[in-house]
Amino acid sequence: MYMGTIYVNDAEAALHEAAIDALASEMRRPPAEIKAHYEKELQRLQKGARVREFLSVCATRHLRETFRNSHNAKS
Repeated sequence: MYMGTIYVNDAEAALHEAAIDALASEMRRPPAEIKAHYEKELQRLQKGARVREFLSVCATRHLRETFRNSHNAKS
């Protein structure tokens, strides 16, 4: 891992930060809130991952579904 984080290098950190920012904007939620959920999901996905390139796609999709389902449950 990179500098005590869940990312292996600067490029991977930048990729995930961009995904977090885009998701926060899309969902109209604070980036810090999205980041906490995103990184938790990312850590879960990293455990069994052989190919890291698609982790941001998987984490983003899962968070969208999670937030959408929680919003629908409140409605």
